[in-house]
Amino acid sequence: MAFANWLWSAIVDRFELTFGAAGAYGAPALAGALACSLAYYLWRRRARGRPASARGFVRTVFAGRIVWNPSSIVDMKMWVLNGLVLAGGYGYLAFGNVFCRDATLAGLDAGFGAHAPAAWPVWTVLAMATLFELLAYELAYWFGHFLFHRIPALWEFHKVHHSAEVMTTFTEMRQHPVEILAFMNLIAIATGAVFGVMTYVFGPGVQPFTLLNGNILLMLFLVTYGHLRHSHMWIPFTGVAGRILQSPAHHQIHHSDNPAHWDKNLGFALAVWDWAFGTLYVPTRERERIRFGVGPTEGQFSTVARNYLMPFARFGEHVGRGLRRLASRRRARLARLGGGSFAEER
Repeated sequence: MAFANWLWSAIVDRFELTFGAAGAYGAPALAGALACSLAYYLWRRRARGRPASARGFVRTVFAGRIVWNPSSIVDMKMWVLNGLVLAGGYGYLAFGNVFCRDATLAGLDAGFGAHAPAAWPVWTVLAMATLFELLAYELAYWFGHFLFHRIPALWEFHKVHHSAEVMTTFTEMRQHPVEILAFMNLIAIATGAVFGVMTYVFGPGVQPFTLLNGNILLMLFLVTYGHLRHSHMWIPFTGVAGRILQSPAHHQIHHSDNPAHWDKNLGFALAVWDWAFGTLYVPTRERERIRFGVGPTEGQFSTVARNYLMPFARFGEHVGRGLRRLASRRRARLARLGGGSFAEER
């Protein structure tokens, strides 16, 4: 009974966090995505010299071949489980931003001693907090994303997300819990550390400018084109904008199965860390031919159960191979040193 009450409470809380005004799927975010979708539709029709209509808009943005694709159905199921049911539990396994801030502040106090807060104009401090939080968030996201792409054992978990063969806003939550927890913790540590340092320098009360209770820059991304990252709408940012911001086309390239696009565009809202670390691929104005997915999979990612369980088995296989390689290298090293054995070494 206690577990049932906890689960129900977690679902209710998650529902509010997800669909409330500040939620990723709240009215402001969905209305903004719909408005951007409408602008995209009208722009495409005008570019082709064709009339626009309400029916045409619905058929373009909510294309049946995409919405009811078997891959999209799996996305919806995982969205419900990750976004509503399991997310309450994730919170118990993740560091909080406040905890990381306080830990950083305590470390600075212990190492350098307490001091009087710097007397800077409040608007300057708030602007710095807004920008630094965004950059820290993005760096943590980029770093975690980089690890899950480059380390084969971690890629087995992230592959679940990339296995989507079509993309809708539900694809955002087509993620393995291991990946979700890793990103939550990395982002909490990075942003908490930033606010710990700023609190140490400027005193308590340091916070970013907010919109709907979130960092205003991240929220502006979310309530405009953020949900279109996982969509079939080719909306590219090029030139300088393409080196600073992640457009929907940036992320569609990231999901491409073309080797030229692998491990590119690892950022969330910003492209600056991709630009800095050489993982940026700026899309062209004209739509590139892209196929989503991870190649022939023979139904390996066709069910929710497979997507949750299979990565653990493959992760174990990678770890096992790694341990065998280490043992083989150790035996070879011992042989070079004189033909010893493990028993002789002990």
